[in-house]
Amino acid sequence: MLIMNSQSDVQASTVTSLSEKWDQHTNDFVERQKINPFSGRYEVANRPKWTKGEPGYAQPVGTAAARAEKARKYIDKELDMLMFVVRSMVTTDEDTHDSYVLFGNLFERYTKISSNLVGILIRARRRNLVDFPGEMLWQRRDDNVPIILCE
Repeated sequence: MLIMNSQSDVQASTVTSLSEKWDQHTNDFVERQKINPFSGRYEVANRPKWTKGEPGYAQPVGTAAARAEKARKYIDKELDMLMFVVRSMVTTDEDTHDSYVLFGNLFERYTKISSNLVGILIRARRRNLVDFPGEMLWQRRDDNVPIILCE
């Protein structure tokens, strides 16, 4: 009889422990939904407030921040590769002393490395690494467009 009581006490404590964990999980979920604008439980009063200029303003948080960091590292790696290829192919104009490479030549060599050439070129232009006329470059149509090295 004593053995049964001790077994039932162990079972009761296990059930109580699981019940407490479940209650905590439920309460945490309800609190997260209060700050989620897409839930039916959204409460404006509990929403975190940000103001422009504060650290963390307009910055991703949680897993989004990790994905953003991974994407930034990938773009940086692609830009380094692009600049390495451009520097290896560069030609200098005798009149303007600009270093450039023609888009068609770059396209032929770089597509063996990556299929993202035009997107990476646009990002490189945003970072003032290269410059080229127009918004977008197209294979064949823009083969003779010079991509000028800004460094």
